[in-house]
Amino acid sequence: MRDTHRPLYNERARKSKHWNEYMETMPRAELDALHLRRIKRNVEYAYENIPFYRDLFDSANVKPSDIQSLEDFNTKVPILDKPDFMELQEESENSPFAGRDPAGSEHHLYRFQTSGTTGTPLQEAMSFPLTMKMGECWTYGFWNCGMRPDDRFYFAFPFGTFAGFWSAYWGVRRLGGVVRSGAGLSTEERINDIVDFDPDVVVMTPTYATHMLERAEEMGVDLSDTSVRFTAHAGEKGPHVESIRNRISEGWGADVFDLYGQSESPFLGPTMDTDSGGVHPCEPYFYSTVIDPDTEEVLEENGQRGEHVITTHIPGAPGLTLRYRTHDIVEVYEDPSEVFDTDITWKFFKGGVLDRTDNMLSVRGTNVYPRALEEIVTGVPDTSNHYEIHVSRERGNDQVEIRIEADPSVDQSAYGDLAGQIQQEVRDAVGVTVAVNVLEPSELPRYELKARRFYDHRETG
Repeated sequence: MRDTHRPLYNERARKSKHWNEYMETMPRAELDALHLRRIKRNVEYAYENIPFYRDLFDSANVKPSDIQSLEDFNTKVPILDKPDFMELQEESENSPFAGRDPAGSEHHLYRFQTSGTTGTPLQEAMSFPLTMKMGECWTYGFWNCGMRPDDRFYFAFPFGTFAGFWSAYWGVRRLGGVVRSGAGLSTEERINDIVDFDPDVVVMTPTYATHMLERAEEMGVDLSDTSVRFTAHAGEKGPHVESIRNRISEGWGADVFDLYGQSESPFLGPTMDTDSGGVHPCEPYFYSTVIDPDTEEVLEENGQRGEHVITTHIPGAPGLTLRYRTHDIVEVYEDPSEVFDTDITWKFFKGGVLDRTDNMLSVRGTNVYPRALEEIVTGVPDTSNHYEIHVSRERGNDQVEIRIEADPSVDQSAYGDLAGQIQQEVRDAVGVTVAVNVLEPSELPRYELKARRFYDHRETG
């Protein structure tokens, strides 16, 4: 252990399993009371200062004084979606947070945009207070997973215009850790840098973690023999897919953790906790509900599955967001202590993001989510973690083709049998037949940030 940051934390704090024990263990009734106070304040602020929200409330015949309970908020305030913000962006010629930022651009310290993996990128702007709060969401997660201020963090990615990993940097800065950036380096240079720098934590996407393992093997470097004790991931749901998590954990010789977030909101929120098989929403900074995506009814019983809806808690910050639907399907536990061995009182999403409502496929009358296909194909022996799912439409039905690379140890003569095995596994698990194309190693693209796994050709052909 390095003792370079002892002045930041006293001995009791350093030994605590919580970064902020008061907030993380606050009883649910007190948390909900806190949420309500903040929501009432934010609704009033939004109505008085932000024309977009004033118009939204007026169209629903709702006034701030009508919100006296969380039930009022969840039943009277309309739910927002990304197209609502995209329309504002187009009307304002791509100005970040147009129509919902009363402070003005002089408060914008950073400019970003979403990755665009599900459509046109949404422009983003961050004020200084907002960057601090986004960073603290990571800090809660880092501490929860065992990382401490005297750990060294290596960033194996280009920073670019994607806010996600910038917020990871803000989180390490808030924690007090040491940062080394691998931005601008090739994969080979990053591997050598990791060997020389002796980091405790490497931050990267799950896809890039597996790519680094492949390249390191070619270089004769065993990454499990390095100083790395943790890998921290964002941008993809890989760590909650067992085969991908195991591949990263075994290859790096490290504990694997995930951070799930929504930069559109603009918070990266929930803390990382794959040991218990899920994530906790970071409730100090937003109010989280799960709804039935069809009826919009709030689901409150442990174990129910629905769509995650979020509300941010910083008034005056660029991008104040009320009841934003993420399209992420989660299994919610309102009181995790009743089911899991934890004293964290924040809501819990078992398995992280299970899928997305906007990705559901209808294959000959059967509803299928891509996440289910991903877990099946990556769990078949002799396959790799590099795959793509292509969807087209014929005669009103979605047609699915899975393209997946074989493990390098598999002879090409066995590719046909392997494709048949994958087909059968999918048919047995979800009841539909899909096309499977087994490819040679390295045929599919490699990515430093988010990998593109899902290709929707239904609108174009």
